[in-house]
Amino acid sequence: MRDGLQKKRFTAQWAIIALFALPLLLAGGIVLRGQRELSETENRTLTRFPAFSWPAFVDGSFQDTLEDALGDQLLFSGTVKEGVQDVRNAVTGLQRSLLYSAQPALRSGYSPIAEGYCFYAGEENRIVEVPQDYLDGQEHLDRLAASFRDLPDVRLCLYFIENSRVVDFDHPETADAPRTRVLEAFRPDASDVFRVPDWETYKKLFYQTDHHWNQEGAYLGYQAICRLLHPEDWETLLLKPEETVTLPVVFQGSYARQTHLLCADEPFTVQRFELPAHQTLIQGKRGTYGHRSLYERGKKIPTDALRNHYAYCFGGDYALVEFDFNQPERGNLLLVASSYSNPINELIAAGYGHTWVVDLRYWEAWAGTPFDPAAFCAEHDVRDVLLLGDVNLFYVDEAERGSEE
Repeated sequence: MRDGLQKKRFTAQWAIIALFALPLLLAGGIVLRGQRELSETENRTLTRFPAFSWPAFVDGSFQDTLEDALGDQLLFSGTVKEGVQDVRNAVTGLQRSLLYSAQPALRSGYSPIAEGYCFYAGEENRIVEVPQDYLDGQEHLDRLAASFRDLPDVRLCLYFIENSRVVDFDHPETADAPRTRVLEAFRPDASDVFRVPDWETYKKLFYQTDHHWNQEGAYLGYQAICRLLHPEDWETLLLKPEETVTLPVVFQGSYARQTHLLCADEPFTVQRFELPAHQTLIQGKRGTYGHRSLYERGKKIPTDALRNHYAYCFGGDYALVEFDFNQPERGNLLLVASSYSNPINELIAAGYGHTWVVDLRYWEAWAGTPFDPAAFCAEHDVRDVLLLGDVNLFYVDEAERGSEE
């Protein structure tokens, strides 16, 4: 009996030691591995551990950033997130099965598959988001618009992208209200809209399981943006694809990664362009934006099922990316965008001397101060400003809630 008690105490002691040692081992792993900068799976800049300061500790921002960093940087954090999502999906799938067995008529229109995600019209190789009401984002919209209105000696342009976040395919006219509010708030000098009037158009221009536009959609958007920014000579400046390369991989996009429903069957396609010589800086450091050349050559393409080909090919999301095409006579552009601009950043920048691409979701964490459009334009002699993105760019404060792009 005494031996049995000793074994139990021994086991309990080791359990306590393991309980306290595990966090230390995980933290030690971060020291050995280093902090990661970018999640290609989630297509976003990861939160790094903050430097301690009393003001940040008192107002709570230090604790908030530390919590986000632990979720992003700890070893196996991605595996834990995936496990939680798997459990949610299993519950949602069970609820869906019970609902369909009771009411088969619900198979038409939107069919829920996970929290916030649906199949539409019975097409189970394509995932869309549940359309949202963005009225509660009006305060953020007004605050953002006020910071960009009436910039001195600058032409403000705006390109609004409709997608499944804002278009109810049963009632497509619902996209009119949030789009109209954006244009009324910013009052741009020039604007255009990437319209999605119906389900068939959406299927043609967007990936099956990703919120981003596909290569056809992105190039249509680029053409419209070129006309918007250069109304006099857009046809001369417009770059045309030299060839289209289709890779032997199936692209499972952000919706598939977030729901773990690997239902897509579309290959990943890339258009190749001949760009003028230029230099690229990523957050102040010389670098290459994305791995497009690998895809164009069809060599060393990653084939893992959850690879974020959109980010890996076209480039991830950073606070600041700069393109210098050494054309001072073309003037300078400030492009404020979400990840929708990634495949066409260089194409847009080729029409200017110097282009700065700013992602507001990551700017303050990187720069240490909120983005000031007027000061930035004055410092860099910016001639044109373009705001480019979907409804989340204008209505959702991604910096506060954490980006899901």
